[in-house]
Amino acid sequence: TVYTLSGYVKVQAGVTLSIEPGTTIIGDSTVPGSSLWILRGAQIDADGTAANPIVFTSAKAAGTRAPGDWGGIIIIGNGIINRTGTINTEGPVGVAEVYSGGANNADNSGTLRYVRIEFAGYDVSGGNASELNGLSLYAVGSGTTLEYVQTLSGLDDSFEWWGGAVDGRFLVSYESGDDHFDWSEGYVGRNQYLIAYQSQRLQPAPGAGTLSTDPQGIEADGCNGSGCTTGFRSTPFSDPTFANLTILGMGATENTAAGGFGAVLRRGTRGLLANSIIANWKGIGLTVRDSVTGNLTTADSLNATDLVFAANTLDHDTVGANYGQASVFTADNHRTGASVAAILTNTVATSLNWTPLGTAAAGCGTVAIPAARTGAFFGGTLATTTFCGAVNPAGPLWYQGWTSYAAN
Repeated sequence: TVYTLSGYVKVQAGVTLSIEPGTTIIGDSTVPGSSLWILRGAQIDADGTAANPIVFTSAKAAGTRAPGDWGGIIIIGNGIINRTGTINTEGPVGVAEVYSGGANNADNSGTLRYVRIEFAGYDVSGGNASELNGLSLYAVGSGTTLEYVQTLSGLDDSFEWWGGAVDGRFLVSYESGDDHFDWSEGYVGRNQYLIAYQSQRLQPAPGAGTLSTDPQGIEADGCNGSGCTTGFRSTPFSDPTFANLTILGMGATENTAAGGFGAVLRRGTRGLLANSIIANWKGIGLTVRDSVTGNLTTADSLNATDLVFAANTLDHDTVGANYGQASVFTADNHRTGASVAAILTNTVATSLNWTPLGTAAAGCGTVAIPAARTGAFFGGTLATTTFCGAVNPAGPLWYQGWTSYAAN
C-alpha cells in the first residue's frame, strides 16, 4: 500500500502507529515540511523485512527528487538529556515539541527495522541551524529497537541523537546534506555496523533549505546552548559507543566552506570510537576541537581505538590549536596508509559493495571494548571484532537487498 504523508503528522501519547512490511509512505512535497512525529509516550511499529522494507520517500518521480522534498521522521522519547529548562525540538514555531525533562533512559518508542528514509529534511529557520533531519531521535530510550535503517539523499543530518540511550545497528547513510551521524546532549547509546558514503553534494529542493557549510562524517557534542548549566562540562556527559563504522568522504571534490572532516569531537563529549575505517576526507580524519574535550581524551574518557585512516588530507590534528594529535592515540593502534582502493572492492555507487579487500579490514580488535559498554545489546553483546569497518570480509553482506542508492 502507498500512503501520502501530508503536513506535520503527530502520533499522540498512548497510540501505536503500525506499518506493515512493504509499505511505501510518500511525503507531500506540496506541503513544506511534511513529516511524521512520534511524540513522547507514543510508539511506532515499523517492522519491515529485507525482502519487503518499509520506504519513506519523496512524492516526486525518480529523476526529479531532491533533498528536502519532505520533512523526515522525528521520535521523542522520555530519556535523559543534559540541558535543563524547557527545551524544544528543532522545527517551526508552533510545531516544535518539548523533549526535555525525561527521566527514563530505558523508555520504549517502538521499532524501526528494515526502513529506508529518502530525500527528507527541511530547513525551518532560514539557515539558522534549525532543521528536520532524515531521522531525528530526541531523548529516545534503549527500549526502542533501531536496526537496518537507511537514510538516503537527505537535506540535513542523516541520523541525529539528542540525549537518551537508544541502541542501533546496521545503519546506512548515503549522500547526507550535513552530518551522517550526529550526537549531543548526553547521548549514551551503543551503535555497531554503520556505513556512511559521500560522493557529491546534492542541491536541495527549491524552498527546502540551503547546502550545509560544515558537513562531517561524525559530529559529536557534549552540551551547547541554553540549559547547559556548566557549559561543555554539563552532565550527564554524552558518552556513546560507536563500533565498526566505514565512513567514506568525497575527498578533494568537497566544496563546502568548513566541512569535510571524518569525525569532529567537541563541546565535552565522552565516548568510544572503535574498529572503524575513516577514509577519503578532504579535512582531518579525526579532530578534537576544544580543551575540555581534549582533557577528556587525555583522561581516557574519550577514546578512539583500532582505526584505519586512508587518503585523508590529514589523519589527525597537527600540533596547534586543536587537541586530537596522533600522539594522544598512539598506544591505541591507529593505522594509516591504506588506500581507498584497498578498502572497497568496487565503486560503491554502482555496486554498493562495502566488502574491504585484503589487509585493509584486518588487524582490529587489539583493544577490547570495555564490558561496561557491551552488555544487553540486541539480545547479546556488542562484539569486539578483529575486522575493521562495517562489513565482515567473511560475510554476511547485511546491507544488500533492502538498501538503495539514488541521487534524484
